[in-house]
Amino acid sequence: GMGGPGFSGGGGTSLVYTDDDPDSYSGIFDNTETAQTGEGDQKRLIASLKKLSEGTDLESCVDVEEVLAYFVANTFLVNLDSYASSMKHNYYLYEKDGKLSMLPWDYNLSFGGFQSGSAEQVINFPIDTPVTDSMENSPMISKLLAVPEYLEQYHALYRQLLTEVVDSGWYEQEIDRIDTLISDYVANDPTAFYTFEEYRAAVAQLKVYYRERAESIRAQLEGTQPSDDYGDMETTLG
Repeated sequence: GMGGPGFSGGGGTSLVYTDDDPDSYSGIFDNTETAQTGEGDQKRLIASLKKLSEGTDLESCVDVEEVLAYFVANTFLVNLDSYASSMKHNYYLYEKDGKLSMLPWDYNLSFGGFQSGSAEQVINFPIDTPVTDSMENSPMISKLLAVPEYLEQYHALYRQLLTEVVDSGWYEQEIDRIDTLISDYVANDPTAFYTFEEYRAAVAQLKVYYRERAESIRAQLEGTQPSDDYGDMETTLG
């Protein structure tokens, strides 16, 4: 397989097919992590992008389940420092035997920490248009969600996330577990960027985030809030 983080965006990192010239996809090929990537690999990947752009026989060019799961997690976390932004960067594209998938990378600006606007926009970020760029310029998700079967599969993954991660209590337990592990180190860190009191407030805000984000996603799935545009649920997120 071959990977390529679109660090600066552009050069094909939107995964929009333009032509068969590898130079049109420099943002991908100039950042490959596989030393043996050659002309045959480039042609195979470009052929997959062409199939993706056509929106037909998608299972031959995309690992549908993996990509849908990637976007469910990314959208729950509102990680826009990724393919989800207009910059189309900070993700790994993985290709094997002509099938594309996406590997998560660089999640330090999750929870709406990148180009997100207000706290209300973060909590109400739409699940069915999960990009700040246009869906037309985001074929890796738009082409999949245009297929009713995949859209339902995508929504089912959200329901699974809500049940197994949120309703089960796992998310809050994991916050508490990590807090217990690191809080003493944070309190005694001589190079800390923030005070320990600010850290404590942030931990509390993470719990607010997951509860209200889950509430928004549940409402979007039920149709009581829009899933293709920002809703109007209020938030106590600071």
